[in-house]
Amino acid sequence: MKMNIPPQEIKIKIKLLDSPTILAQATVILFDCWEEHGWKILKSSKIHPDFQEEIWIQAPSYHIGGGWREIIFITDRDLYEAVLSKIYDAYHMAKTKAEGIKSIAKI
Repeated sequence: MKMNIPPQEIKIKIKLLDSPTILAQATVILFDCWEEHGWKILKSSKIHPDFQEEIWIQAPSYHIGGGWREIIFITDRDLYEAVLSKIYDAYHMAKTKAEGIKSIAKI
């Protein structure tokens, strides 16, 4: 059975970090009752094709052997892209707000 999750039922919480590699952590909230912690917005050496910024968004994962395995895997590609887009939008808004607060504090 395939479950459709309407984009308006996906909410994102962002915690900006003061780290050279991990820019922020994200929590994905579904239907106001299911929270997925551990999403990361990371600095990348490559431009993200959709967001045109040097970032990479990683689902919650754990280290095994020589790599990483995602704990959360969204099989529906369109839904996956919608989640990434919502995470990026929330990150961008939080970053813009934080930069605005810093510039006001300098005045």
